[in-house]
Amino acid sequence: MGAALPTVTREQVVRLWLDRQGLLGPRGTTPLTRTALTDHLVRTGGLQLDGVNVVDRAHYLTLWSRFGAFDRDRIDAWLYREGLAFEYWAHEASLLPRAHLPVARRRMRRFPPASWTRRAWWKVFATSPASKRRVLARLRREGPLESAAFEWQAGERGEGDRPGGAMPLSKEDKRSLKLLWHAGRIAVVDRRHFRCRYDLSERVYPATPTASPTHFEDHWLLAGLSGNGIAGEPHLTNYLTAMDLTAVDRRRVIARRLKARSIVEVRVTDVPGTHYARLEDLERLAGLPEPEGTTLLSPFDSFLWQRRRAEELLEFRYRIEIYVPAARRSFGYYVLPILHHGRLVGRLDPKFHRDRDELEIKALRLEPGVSRSTDLDRGLGDALRELGEFLGAAHLRLPRGWRRIDR
Repeated sequence: MGAALPTVTREQVVRLWLDRQGLLGPRGTTPLTRTALTDHLVRTGGLQLDGVNVVDRAHYLTLWSRFGAFDRDRIDAWLYREGLAFEYWAHEASLLPRAHLPVARRRMRRFPPASWTRRAWWKVFATSPASKRRVLARLRREGPLESAAFEWQAGERGEGDRPGGAMPLSKEDKRSLKLLWHAGRIAVVDRRHFRCRYDLSERVYPATPTASPTHFEDHWLLAGLSGNGIAGEPHLTNYLTAMDLTAVDRRRVIARRLKARSIVEVRVTDVPGTHYARLEDLERLAGLPEPEGTTLLSPFDSFLWQRRRAEELLEFRYRIEIYVPAARRSFGYYVLPILHHGRLVGRLDPKFHRDRDELEIKALRLEPGVSRSTDLDRGLGDALRELGEFLGAAHLRLPRGWRRIDR
């Protein structure tokens, strides 16, 4: 008879998950130093990037949720000028720790993945060899360039062409920039007003080896468990989308790591399914305190990369509605979930009006079964005031019925 499986509760799973995501304690408990930033990138697998600026850039909001206010210029200097991180694909386009560059190089070699080339949109989005040569020649000759430096070519289809989707088809050379970035031929040097500047990768990336195919596959599992703590295959699938593995591949990787004893199977008393954990994370469980604090999460926060996990463990159904027509949205355009003492208790729809220095909360709703309390009002009020200060908002406007928390 085999040894009994380690047994944990749903509460312990959630507590470890919060700990791995840096959300177990009150916001601002840990200062945002170079070490803390690197640790966050390694533990969670990266900081997702997104251009929507209704409140603030996604990666800044994700850091604020954990560390509180910080100097954005200083963070940018660490990330880009000092080379603490690099931009590549993780869950989506993300800032990754330098330690993950060998794994990224393996994906670069395998690009494009089969799951992309089988799609109808790929034939429309893919670019010609001539375009790629043109882009590489200009970067080699001129140095770092933004996509705006590349013009429409004679005879090229214009902005009105829509290849089966809602987004217009961009310039061919601009698309080549993205494809060459995915393939590792070019890299993002830095961003100016959030616009990428690209250069040849050999001028940006340090010399590092390429991860083996086995290491690349294992990274899907080990990095996913690092960011989630205890999880089954369904909660790890698509946490890191850069790992383009089939269901058969995923199960093979899990079996390999179980045999190597780098992970163990875990029984969760009140959650069905098979779950896994790294040994070092199981050892942390007994010392973890109860969750504390109230904060707001970006729609692109790594805590929400796997929507099914939030639904099944926290009973919180969340979907990004940015690209949903206004009349069909369930709640709002850029909705921030409210995390209070380890529970996702509600959501709010904010907008930072830069022209009048005002942070407006257009809607605020608690989840079914969640009641207002003095503690929740105080925590939410503090979080909104501190977010407003971080954004530089002189005024905070709240929906009817919530204005008394602004004190």
